[in-house]
Amino acid sequence: MSLNFGINGSISVNAARPITVDSTTPIAIVATTDIVNLGIKFFGNAELARLEYSASTAGTLISALDAIIAQGVRCPIILNMLDDSATDIQVIAAINALSTSEAITGYRPDLIIAPGFSGSAAVGAAMDAIASRLWCTAIVDVTATTESLALSFAGNFGSRHVLLVGPESISIGGIGMAPSAVYAGVIAAMDASNPFGWAESASNRIAKGVSSTTRIVDYADGQDSEARRLRNAGVASIVRDVGWRTFGFETTDIDPIWSPLNRVRSFYKMLRGMILASKWARDRGADELLMVKQSVEEFMRGLKGAGVVLGFEAYFDTEKNTKTTVTNGQFYLTVEVQDMPTIRELNIELVYVDNYSDVLLNVING
Repeated sequence: MSLNFGINGSISVNAARPITVDSTTPIAIVATTDIVNLGIKFFGNAELARLEYSASTAGTLISALDAIIAQGVRCPIILNMLDDSATDIQVIAAINALSTSEAITGYRPDLIIAPGFSGSAAVGAAMDAIASRLWCTAIVDVTATTESLALSFAGNFGSRHVLLVGPESISIGGIGMAPSAVYAGVIAAMDASNPFGWAESASNRIAKGVSSTTRIVDYADGQDSEARRLRNAGVASIVRDVGWRTFGFETTDIDPIWSPLNRVRSFYKMLRGMILASKWARDRGADELLMVKQSVEEFMRGLKGAGVVLGFEAYFDTEKNTKTTVTNGQFYLTVEVQDMPTIRELNIELVYVDNYSDVLLNVING
């Protein structure tokens, strides 16, 4: 072996890599317009998209953008635009095409809406499929005109990647808008409200700008009501309750663990953050696994300190990691975690007692 004469040096790293979760929420909108500017487009926010299509006088795009803008959020917008004569089949094809949107725009959709079309079970099913593939959330409009029809529509779904929302139409500034667009704006605004906004529920939040709905969904605290029955079936609503508010944030997944959408989104965001931050270790020496584990632990400690999770444990499972897997270069890191639960039911009991009668008796007896 020849010598490397002189003084040589190198640089190496023996430290945990930072893991972050982006609080920016790209909203993908499949919509229609009468302007010949079709296909997948990217805009830094909804205002820029609206400016581009400001001359549009038909289609579903403008009202969806206005609903998002009304929530006061400036998040990335991914459009897949169709002609205003588009059919459900064409809309489904446009939804499926969102699988390539990250390669085209550099952004992966976090929320997907198809206002004016997602009230179709077939379109909703296509949104569910692509959302499951992209680890994001499809917000599907429940356009049913009665409670029974809404419950029947909900029966078509059983997914942790779908949020069903109603009622049929929301009025902002006297213009009808899809509730899916309103909910998307509310969720994106919550995500951006703080570095860990994505871990919070978007239920019981003001839907800004809403002045009415085409159908009133009955809601009353402490009593049976339509809004509660719909929520139990996985249908969220916008109700009038000290202003117009979102009510519901549940999926239709059969497993109750994955009923709260904020838990679903949190786990997928945490997992995606860990995967992206660990790419540097791919095809490196296996001794780098210690740094991967340390990075994950530092990340989870930060989430625990922020109140996002209650606790965690990260370990290389000895049952999964065997001599065979080591030989093959396969390794399994398990991260057990419990998130901070959301208060979805609070029961207050008011109890009458006569324990304090002596107070009155002492007063009247002097």
